[in-house]
Amino acid sequence: MTREFFINADFDLSLRSGRDPSAQDARGRQAAELPIHLLLLGFGGDSVIVPEVPPEEFLTYLERVGLGRPAVSVQPSIRHHSRFSPFGWNREADRLNRSYREPAPHPPLEVVRRVNGRRFAAAIERECFDDDSLLGEFTTVEALESCLGARPSDEKGWILKAEHGNAGLGNRRLRSRRLTPEDREVTRRLLVEDDCVLLEPWRRRLLDLAAIFDVDETGEVRGFDLHRVVNTADGAFIGAVFEKKPPALERWRPIMRRASGEVAGRLADAGYFGPVCLDAFVWDDGGEHRLRPLVDLNARLHVSTSALRLWRSWGGDTVVYWRLFSTRKLRLPGRYEELEAALGADAFDPGTRCGVLLTSPLRLGERERPPGRFGVLLAGRSLFEVEAMDRRLRGRFER
Repeated sequence: MTREFFINADFDLSLRSGRDPSAQDARGRQAAELPIHLLLLGFGGDSVIVPEVPPEEFLTYLERVGLGRPAVSVQPSIRHHSRFSPFGWNREADRLNRSYREPAPHPPLEVVRRVNGRRFAAAIERECFDDDSLLGEFTTVEALESCLGARPSDEKGWILKAEHGNAGLGNRRLRSRRLTPEDREVTRRLLVEDDCVLLEPWRRRLLDLAAIFDVDETGEVRGFDLHRVVNTADGAFIGAVFEKKPPALERWRPIMRRASGEVAGRLADAGYFGPVCLDAFVWDDGGEHRLRPLVDLNARLHVSTSALRLWRSWGGDTVVYWRLFSTRKLRLPGRYEELEAALGADAFDPGTRCGVLLTSPLRLGERERPPGRFGVLLAGRSLFEVEAMDRRLRGRFER
């Protein structure tokens, strides 16, 4: 059965019990735009639900570069015969699922909320991996300040996280044992929206990884994939790299397979089944490289799922780096032909499947406004080639 993807990208935020669903802050606006970055899920017989018809110029561009047109269902239309596949299971997804001829089975929504909480992941990390990175969980600003004040003065900083995350965008790095006024404001806002905030030590990350898989009702891992993720120093998502047997990851693959099995078993015990992404990183512990196999647990689709599916459909013979650029930092031409001309030899070549490929429109809506972020896929024959392409792209267009 074909799948119809529903990118309810506010999924993480919707799990926060105190968040106003009508809030139109920066996090909500970024979430609202995510469907345009996952349009490529609408290939291979599958379709993707979108709030509006994608711009014709962008669809023509995708045809010109050899991808064809993604199959889309423009809300409120749906393909009733398909298997509904949301980004994550929340009330909105549950309601829409019931409109299909054969609604997809899914875990209870309260189970989904609980296993996506950072306290659930912290318990697994402590019990299964003998790593207690959680320094504390707090329901007041004063309790957080008390904990920070008691920390050793030689620590290099901390990461503040909400109980329910937002792809690292809600993380805040704390650099002092005394909160700044802005730190306090962020903490108060998170506590209004969510159950608690959690504190972890900041560590110098050397390599970010993501394990993607599905877990069934018995706790079995299905479709395991491990790839490199590019994050900010504070853990916010920038992009993902897909390549066959990347040397930097091979050392950690057996550990991540075992970790995924442990997590899958705990998820099944809690009553969850479906897609999972397990975030991990390698860090510098006084000159020794150590792996933290469970940094964040997301019981939902991964944001780079569409890029992974495209790379697999190409046979995995190229190296693909899919990333998001803020339009505040990247000034791209207003027309696709202008962009390709400016890219020159780096423009995407359908024959070799190498070059720079735009994965989201340059303009949105009737007013043709630029999106908050551009999705860009860089494909080459090696990681060295792709990284050089990325540097040239930024050198040409960064503000």
